[in-house]
Amino acid sequence: MEVLNHRQFYDMLLSGADEIITNQKELNDINVFPVADGDTGNNLAHLMNMIKRESKWSDASTEETLENIKLACMRGSRGNSGMIFSQFIISMCNFLIQHPEVNVDKFIDMCRESVDSAVNAVSVPKEGTVLTVMKSWAESVQEESAKTQSIQSILKQSYPNASAALEKTKTQMEVFRIHNVVDAGAKGFLHFLHGLIDAKPQAVSAQAGSETDTLLEDAPHVMNESDEIPFRYCSEFLVELNGNENIQTLKPDMAEYGDSIVTVGDSGLGKVHLHTNDPASIAEMLVDKGNIVYQKVEDMQRQYESIYQRKASIALVVDSACDIPQEWLDTYQIFMLPLNLEVDQSTYLDKVTLQSDTFYDKLDASSDQPKSSQPSLMSVESLYQQLLQQYDSVLSLHVSQKLSGTFDVCYKASQAVDPERIHVINTCTLSGAFGLIAYEAAKAIDQGSSLAEVKQTVDNFTPKSEILVSVPTLKHMIRGGRVSPLQGKVARWLNMKPIVSIDADGNSLLYGKTFFSNSSQWKMFKQVKAIHEKHGVRDYVVLHAGNPEGAERCEEEIKKITGTEPLYTTSVSPVIGGNAGKGAISIAMLLDEDNLRNEA
Repeated sequence: MEVLNHRQFYDMLLSGADEIITNQKELNDINVFPVADGDTGNNLAHLMNMIKRESKWSDASTEETLENIKLACMRGSRGNSGMIFSQFIISMCNFLIQHPEVNVDKFIDMCRESVDSAVNAVSVPKEGTVLTVMKSWAESVQEESAKTQSIQSILKQSYPNASAALEKTKTQMEVFRIHNVVDAGAKGFLHFLHGLIDAKPQAVSAQAGSETDTLLEDAPHVMNESDEIPFRYCSEFLVELNGNENIQTLKPDMAEYGDSIVTVGDSGLGKVHLHTNDPASIAEMLVDKGNIVYQKVEDMQRQYESIYQRKASIALVVDSACDIPQEWLDTYQIFMLPLNLEVDQSTYLDKVTLQSDTFYDKLDASSDQPKSSQPSLMSVESLYQQLLQQYDSVLSLHVSQKLSGTFDVCYKASQAVDPERIHVINTCTLSGAFGLIAYEAAKAIDQGSSLAEVKQTVDNFTPKSEILVSVPTLKHMIRGGRVSPLQGKVARWLNMKPIVSIDADGNSLLYGKTFFSNSSQWKMFKQVKAIHEKHGVRDYVVLHAGNPEGAERCEEEIKKITGTEPLYTTSVSPVIGGNAGKGAISIAMLLDEDNLRNEA
């Protein structure tokens, strides 16, 4: 083969992909860098399966096939090695789009440019990794080209040098010397090269990726017990870039926020991977360059704790509509499932890549109501599968079924994964009331209660919960469908500032006693007093939507009524604040007696 055309490249690529998929487990087993998380094989197999699924060969438009391969690389790249491989393949596709047929000289150029592109994708390239092997291979390709004009022969003759470079990685980093292994990503590259060499014409029907690949969609990081985790969140973002923006220009700014930074892509679409403690700041940086269309953030600290520092045999899961302080989530090792929130055409993970301190400026500036949606079925199934590897059972508490599809998705996922060990409960409430119920469940688990006892605790406290919200306007609730347009029109006509609550079934409720009040906060305090006198306020929390001063005033008034301090004061999640509106104040309570909510 003296000339490489698009179809031959396609066949070689799929052959290399198959070789990696076949050796997936081996790559997982030797993965110790940059984090010993045992997922390099999963990540590379995921990428290769995505390429096989999404890049159907087209004789009519070979350039379209190459563009589809690039898009599959952007969507399917995960982890450091996956991102590096992705940039390597994208660069090859770009070269081939410019050169429909590649002779030996151009093949050398393509290899060199693709390796340089992969190296430049990494913020701090390290010797002894896949990049080292790639560079050695590219040098060997150039050397072998002086001996033959056959591209196939060049690939075969350059392979031993690449293999020798791989073996040297055992001694190039201390972590490899300690574990006596080669770099997993570099080993994957050798498998890929082997597939290129052995490539045969691919039948079009052979393009479908492995059906089991979906099980690896969110495979957990599996750290060693001695590992340190300087940056908590493994984060990935896919961005549709504005105009001539280039994702590569962001690397210096991102270096302030974490490590393991890899940026992939060219004009139009870019992808970022990094380990960070502040994924929300990364998201803010990226929306200045375009629209975030996909993101994945894994809490490596919580994953580590579940493996090596598990406090109980029951895993407690809540969604992000549960407003409870992060330190309590950490203390009780609660797993938080973020809802999705779309703002100005960018999609965020609630409380993860979008925090309250920046959300309300976006809300004020946006002409459209933010759109919330439940987590994907695949992400919930993946979380449950991971948890069942470490815990005997899972208790999954969720925002009112009448206000969100999250409960339905989680219930469906539980039935698909293990309905005997996963128990999904509709709390029939949200925000701080949800937080208080979750807190009681967490305490019961911490005290060693059985699963049945913890579920009974939740059942006991759900009818004792209450939440009152003083909103400055019903505009956001109407736009978000939380209050009917008719109720909203009447409220606006009469200048009403009602108190919003939740009824016994989990529906939004406008309290009649405060419906005509010009000072809804004071009416809310009066309502709390009436509830306390009738039912007794056992515990309460204060919440606010970008209004800490109002929350402080609320604390003072409720302390006068109950004689006790709030368990905590915190901001509501963006997904809640998007409906309540900036300035809203909320009081959530657990009562001594059941609250029938029929007195509004």
